[in-house]
Amino acid sequence: MTKELLEKFGLSEKEAQVYLALLELGTASVSGIAAEAKINRTTCYDILESLVRDGLVIYVKEKTKHYTAEDPELLIAFLENKSKIFTEKAQEAKKILPQLKGIYNAAPRKPKVMYFEGDEGIINMYEDSLTAKTEILSWLNTETTTKFSAKYFSEYYKRRAKKGIHIKAIVNDVPISREIDTRNKAEDREMRLIPKEMMNIVPECYIYDNKVAYMSIEERFGVMIESKDIAEAQRRIYELAWKEASKISRTR
Repeated sequence: MTKELLEKFGLSEKEAQVYLALLELGTASVSGIAAEAKINRTTCYDILESLVRDGLVIYVKEKTKHYTAEDPELLIAFLENKSKIFTEKAQEAKKILPQLKGIYNAAPRKPKVMYFEGDEGIINMYEDSLTAKTEILSWLNTETTTKFSAKYFSEYYKRRAKKGIHIKAIVNDVPISREIDTRNKAEDREMRLIPKEMMNIVPECYIYDNKVAYMSIEERFGVMIESKDIAEAQRRIYELAWKEASKISRTR
């Protein structure tokens, strides 16, 4: 357990083994420490030198080179120093972020396809939609959606609206859809209610930014495609469907 904790603190597995071995031995040669830690002598020497640089181990000169562990309280100083270094690196990284993003955005990329599974996976997909910079275009079956978690969606609608993310939805004309329709203004939404027999679609689809997300609530899995071209194609198809839906929808 102690070794695992040391690894969480930032030591590698072998660094943790060597450090613990040295705490047990007090002061020892490389050979003695390697035997106690059950690693080869050459690897042990390199690790000891790394621990010396980190301030966790010091040299003790006898006939041969020996090492001893510093007071374990210095682990706190070690962690604080690492935290400071990472904070400084993060600040430096921020300075070159615009250049890196410029390179990233200019580079040609293959579509990214991500698979999600289970309740957590479905929630992660909806949570991702809350990062949308564009409006969301969707079609869905509200009867299926409410089988997942009415409470989650009630909060999700409010959070989306609060973020100012507008959504258009083509949905089946059923009582739950009509009830949701009454809250459109408060939840920043437009809806087209289509006769149920024409909207017998189970998977939901969300189109936003450069993403197209399909969620199967009943089977608890989803697929997200991240591609500018695919998203744009789906967006244009949706707008055609939205225009035609207005002709038969009970809402305009």
